[in-house]
Parts: sequence; structure tokens; C-alpha cells
Amino acid sequence: MSEKLPRLELIRLREIGWSLWDPIGLDGNSGIWREETFADEYDAYLIKAAVMLRNQCALAEVVEYLFFIETDCMGLGVETSESEIRKNLLKVAQAINDDPLIWSDGISAETSL
Repeated sequence: MSEKLPRLELIRLREIGWSLWDPIGLDGNSGIWREETFADEYDAYLIKAAVMLRNQCALAEVVEYLFFIETDCMGLGVETSESEIRKNLLKVAQAINDDPLIWSDGISAETSL
């Protein structure tokens, strides 16, 4: 019998993502993203970050990935200080990393900077 792979709990990942990271300002801190057509806007980026952490990538590597997404892929550049952006992205990565509800098996990643 094959072992069941853990499932990513997308709604939980979105809750973390929308509460800590909305680089293009879609939700405007209203908290109504669940009801909006844009609820999946950041899914691909957050999923990749969660998988990176699950695969034991360092928090710093995930921060660099999200920084690249925000500043280059989304074309936002560095409107505030780079250190402030990275500090916020570290909060995002840390929250994903530490949350046992992200994966169906309840195991959170244990990574280091």
C-alpha cells in the first residue's frame, strides 16, 4: 500500500498570505478576499513558498524568492525600503513555516535562516 502524501491546505495558506502579504493592494486590508474573484491571485507564489519550506529550504531562500516575485515579476520595484520589504516577507515565510495547519499531516517545516 502506498503512503498518502500530505495535502496543502490552501484556505489556510491564503489566510496567512492575505493577512501578511498583499503587495499589489487588492484587498486593501478589508479582509473580504474570500468573497472576491481575486482570492487566488497569490496562490502560485504562496504554494511555491510553502513547498520550498516543506522541502527544507532556508527561510532566507524563501524570502529571496518572494522578494523577486514582488519586486521583479510583479514589477513593483522597491517602493519602500528594501529592508522593510524583506522584514515583512520574513514574517510571511515564518508564518507559513510555523503553521501546523498548512499541511494535512500537521507537520510544520523546521528551517533555519
